[in-house]
Amino acid sequence: MRILIFLVTVVCLMSWLSFADAGSYEDALFFYKKGDFKNAVKYLKEYVKEKPDPYAYYLLGYASYKMKKHSESVRYFKEAYTIDPNISPPLL
Repeated sequence: MRILIFLVTVVCLMSWLSFADAGSYEDALFFYKKGDFKNAVKYLKEYVKEKPDPYAYYLLGYASYKMKKHSESVRYFKEAYTIDPNISPPLL
C-alpha cells in the first residue's frame, strides 16, 4: 500500500511540474496579447530556461523590440532562428 501511495505521489508531482512550465508560457501569451511586454518577457525568460522553444524566443524578440530594447531583440530573434531556421511568426 505504501508503494502505491508513493507512486501516485510521484506521478502527481511530475504532472504538476510539467504544467508549471506550460503555465509560464500561457501567462506570457496572456501578457503579450494584452500588450504588457514587460511581464511577457519575464514569463518567456522563465519558460526558455526550461524549454528552448523557437517560438518563445521569437516572442521574446518581438516583445523586447516593442520595449525598444533592440540589441536584446536581435539576440532573441537570432536564438529563434538558430533553433529553427524556417520559423515564421506565430499566429496569436
